[in-house]
Amino acid sequence: MAQVSSNTHAASLLSFSDSIATTVEALAARTTAVRGRGRHALGCGVVWRPGILVTAAHVFGRAPAAAPAVMPRQTADLALIGADAPTDVAVFRLPDEELPAVEPSSSPTRPGNLAIVVGRTQDSEVTASVTVINRVSGTWQTWLGGRIDELIRLDCTLPDGLSGAPVADASGKVLGFATSALSRTHAIVIPSRTISRVVDELLAKGHVSRAFLGIGVQPVPIPNAASEQETSHGLLVTSMLPSGPAAQAGLLIGDILVDVGEQHAGSLAQLREALAGNIGRSVPVSLIRGGAPTRVDVTVGQWPSEARAG
Repeated sequence: MAQVSSNTHAASLLSFSDSIATTVEALAARTTAVRGRGRHALGCGVVWRPGILVTAAHVFGRAPAAAPAVMPRQTADLALIGADAPTDVAVFRLPDEELPAVEPSSSPTRPGNLAIVVGRTQDSEVTASVTVINRVSGTWQTWLGGRIDELIRLDCTLPDGLSGAPVADASGKVLGFATSALSRTHAIVIPSRTISRVVDELLAKGHVSRAFLGIGVQPVPIPNAASEQETSHGLLVTSMLPSGPAAQAGLLIGDILVDVGEQHAGSLAQLREALAGNIGRSVPVSLIRGGAPTRVDVTVGQWPSEARAG
């Protein structure tokens, strides 16, 4: 009986191992190596849609008009569609629209789930890493202000050259691509929903629209006597573009923002969240000026192209 049990256990492990190898082979057919700064193999790309490849924007610094990629059957220069540094997504057009695209996962992601990372070397050799999901949480913002639809953190750091590599679940469907740019301690997955949203915007207009007030701010405590509500922090306006939306609306350096629209603005992340989706719209801004509460209506602008990260 012990021998039968041992053989069954070995067969199960072998089947599990073979299923991972099969998943790696399928993803590898949809994965390229991309050469970034200095034309070295610094990252990977994944065929997201027919004729469309996505990769990590930070691999390139300032994304070039074209980038060399080592694909399963050829090496070719890919034409840049657009790059969005705040979400670390760059989108290129493939010369071959027949390359198979990945299938994004729609299943909920949980800590402990298996994660399979697949890449290619500059010689087109396949590499693979198997780990687990370390942490999952809701929407968050990168330090450049990009909105990421879900935090998916891997239980590992990312080896050199695997930024942009697809990350699959146990079924072989893709959770997103991996990046080393957004955490010093763990690899982060840019989730499928974020990638698809950014791809749609870049295909439509070549950039991702972000709200813009033209001010620099820092969090400060709000004196209780000056505030009409129990709010502990606001945003002190420390700098302002002379022709920006805030200046045109009459905001002043030294004003303290308390609420924007219906949302509290006690941090930069909260301010960005309050402005999101309001480009071109007038929103009420509650603030403290000279110790007294007041209100100003501001028409939210869009980041100028020359100021947009990436």
